[in-house]
Parts: sequence; structure tokens; C-alpha cells
Amino acid sequence: MKIHEILELDNQMFFEDIVRLTLAQGIQVQPSVNWVDGIAFISIPFADTPEVVQDKLKGVLHFASVMFTRMSFRETFTIRIGNNDLSVRLRKTTNPLFLQLAAYLQQLKPEAGRANPTEMPKN
Repeated sequence: MKIHEILELDNQMFFEDIVRLTLAQGIQVQPSVNWVDGIAFISIPFADTPEVVQDKLKGVLHFASVMFTRMSFRETFTIRIGNNDLSVRLRKTTNPLFLQLAAYLQQLKPEAGRANPTEMPKN
């Protein structure tokens, strides 16, 4: 798995960004993020270029970006934007890929605004 950008944000900024991304896309459903063992996150896949497709065929996935924040689980996180209270649902995931990703993010030293490309170690 290759991650081209990792963004660690504080809780408020993370959920505000999730809500703003959802509103900008005109999506009319409650946004949700993945949660595993103290890490709430979203992953954005890399576009399928010929190189990315070749790597996928070899079992290597590319993420353009992973945004995350460290927090205890709760069903929803509510944020106020303007005069509106908007909530984001947290989903506990058991997807093996996301479990591996969350374990990797957990071991990173906390660093708000992190934005460095990385390749996760292979198991």
C-alpha cells in the first residue's frame, strides 16, 4: 500500500473538512468516516493511471490522501458551520486493509498537518 499524502488534523478541523467536502459535492446524506482503535479516517484512492493499474495487478494499492484524527469512539461527531449543527457518523470497520492502515497511523508520532508521502511496510 502506498500513501501519497497523510494529513493528521485535530478533531474539530478533521470533521469540519469532512462536512465541507460533503457539502461541496452536493451529497444529501449524513457523511461518515471509518474508525479503528482510536483513529478516525478517510482514504481517497489514487486515479487509475496505467502505472497505478499495473501496481494494483501486483497487489499494491495507492491512496492519493489519507486524512485522520485521533479520538475515542462515539456514534457521531457534531460540528457547527454557520447556524447549522451537522453531524458525521463514525463507522467501526473490520476491513483488513483499513485495520492495517489504522495500525500504521497509530504508530505515527502525533503531528498536526502532516503531509508526507509514505509506503507502508509490508507484513
